[in-house]
Amino acid sequence: MKSIKISKSAIVAFFVAISITACGSTAPADQSIVDDDSAAFSVVLADQHFTPGSFITAGWKKSKQYETATVPESIEIWYGFFQQKDIEIRFYASHEAAIEHGVPAAEGSIEGAVKRSKGGNLLDVSGGSFTGYSDFLVAGNAVLLCEFDRTKCDVLVSALK
Repeated sequence: MKSIKISKSAIVAFFVAISITACGSTAPADQSIVDDDSAAFSVVLADQHFTPGSFITAGWKKSKQYETATVPESIEIWYGFFQQKDIEIRFYASHEAAIEHGVPAAEGSIEGAVKRSKGGNLLDVSGGSFTGYSDFLVAGNAVLLCEFDRTKCDVLVSALK
């Protein structure tokens, strides 16, 4: 029996070629955008306009409305939950406004929560743990801030009709 020797660089080149080919396929339903700070965020349903009622119909439980004064260009901000996770939804007049004004505001909210964290746990003013937003996505004219990760936000957005 004859043995075949394959170099490590040939194997790496093979997997790189496969990865490039797989990534070059048709565009997915959602897309990741990379901003100037090289932080990726997800944009879905860019051509749609949502209201709080859109998310309520999809199963999100609306709990409390926040003032919009501290979030530039937002027209409504609602706190609520979906499948036992906190999700804050910030609404904008258009998808473009959500990208231009909502993304920096969401990044600032997440950055602020991370700065308050200690040992991987987000802390409240008294030093106790609390749930915080650590990811977000843009769905049409809305920016969803997601507790811990984007998993439940993705599920909620997939339930929009």
